[in-house]
Amino acid sequence: MPEPIAPVADLRAALHALEELVVGVRFDLPGDAGAHRTAVKNEIIWGINEYLEPRLGDLESPLVAVLIGSTGSGKSTILNSLAGKRISKPGAIRPTTTEPVVWAHRKYADRYEEDFLSGYGSDERPIEVIADDQALLEGLTVIDAPDFDSVVEHHRQIADDLLAVGDIIIFVTSAQRYADAVPWEFLEKAMIRAVPVLFVANRIPGESDEILNDYRRLLDERGFKLGGRFFEVAEQQIDELTAGLPGVAVAGLRTRLGEMADRAGRAAVLDASIRGAVGALSVRVSALRGAVAEEAEEADALRLVAAEAYERQIDEIARSLRSGDLIRGEVINRWQEFVGTGELTKAISDGVSRLSSWAKRVFGGSPAAAKVRTDAGLELRDVLIRRADLAATAAASAWELDAAGANLLRGRALWRHGRETEQKAGNAVEDWLASVSELIGQAGASKKRTAVVASYGVNSVAVAVILGVFLQTGGLTGAEVGVAAGAAAAQQKLLEHLFGSAAARSLIETARERIEAASSEVLREDGARFARLIDEHTKALVEPSALTSSIDRVVELTGAWDGP
Repeated sequence: MPEPIAPVADLRAALHALEELVVGVRFDLPGDAGAHRTAVKNEIIWGINEYLEPRLGDLESPLVAVLIGSTGSGKSTILNSLAGKRISKPGAIRPTTTEPVVWAHRKYADRYEEDFLSGYGSDERPIEVIADDQALLEGLTVIDAPDFDSVVEHHRQIADDLLAVGDIIIFVTSAQRYADAVPWEFLEKAMIRAVPVLFVANRIPGESDEILNDYRRLLDERGFKLGGRFFEVAEQQIDELTAGLPGVAVAGLRTRLGEMADRAGRAAVLDASIRGAVGALSVRVSALRGAVAEEAEEADALRLVAAEAYERQIDEIARSLRSGDLIRGEVINRWQEFVGTGELTKAISDGVSRLSSWAKRVFGGSPAAAKVRTDAGLELRDVLIRRADLAATAAASAWELDAAGANLLRGRALWRHGRETEQKAGNAVEDWLASVSELIGQAGASKKRTAVVASYGVNSVAVAVILGVFLQTGGLTGAEVGVAAGAAAAQQKLLEHLFGSAAARSLIETARERIEAASSEVLREDGARFARLIDEHTKALVEPSALTSSIDRVVELTGAWDGP
């Protein structure tokens, strides 16, 4: 029977699964928050890669204590004092520590020179390793970090990186800097990480009780436990040879570090540090989950505002069809000339036989009907293109007011209709015109009616249906009403004569519904450019619930782990 998998192996596997999930997240929507969201993601990956996975894989390696402090706090001096020799280079020119300086035992030095802190060790991100054989280093490695409040952003990032990988933080401040805002901001990160922190109040002048008591009070108010973790180092002369203070100045700190690094103490330190790192990881994953949800919401908002711009134009086309003002002008005038208003009026007044004779003479294969059909198709195509332009302009204008939307617009032709829209509009109109002829064929299914339609000319009857779709007088004013009314009467009488009143109305309504559907499809296809662009920039987002499930599994296994 195979041995059960160790809890620590389960925990490492869960961390690896979480890391893979987080690595796959990309914030590609080019808004103002992208850099911050990506930084949250990278902090999670760094914490897993550089601390939790390697530490859980090697619980016997020395503890890592990171010396962290503000500019001029004397971190390098403290390190040199602990070593009794010059390890890190202090100086008056700030910043003095520009790269991580690692003080490690000889037998462990290779670990820090080869695979500790991935990304460090190159010319761009150098790391200095000082090998030694002091007994303290059997169980402890000390790293001097650049200042967390350095004027150099890169140095501040290194300090954040090292906070994530330390088993112990030695936080150094001075009488001049302890109350500054930046140190407390950094300590808040340490509290979230729940890493054991040793506090060193350095360069304290002779009359110091008031300063020390105030510093302790501030730490206590923020929830830091100081029992055996607070050390005072008085202001004194630095030895030129060692670049440090006499050993007695840091004796208490050195003793405490030795206690934490011995076999009994290291288990408690590692347990607290690992569980604290998982707790900090949970906080960051929660922030990442929120960032993913926020980006998805921003994308949905951009997608929606573009879709709404196109839907408004689709609705406007439907309204114009119903009110009769979608197309007008030359198309209606040409129809009026074609049918002849005076002759039509006389034909209507003379009765059915006279109307039939007039219709056959006017419609019977007249090339003018084809011209009206062509003009109507071209104008309808132009209407769809204009509406697509209006929708695109409205959508782009709305996007321009949003940081991500404005960035997406740059270098892209989104302010007018798409390159293929003119062709698609023309095809849609031609397909619709052809479908009108099909409808006429279906409406005149009987042999007798088919023969009558043929005598008038299918194209001529189709033009009557087409004009019936567009000719309503509700949206017209002035002289246009008279022209449209005459044209409407002509097509209406013809269709009623051929198919009857009910069938004629049904024929026109069906044709109108089809052009509304075709118009909607053309505009929505044009608007799909906006949606596709959003989709391209959000395809690397994961479901927030997947992040929740993954971190919950890590937290669960950490709780079940019995420690180092």
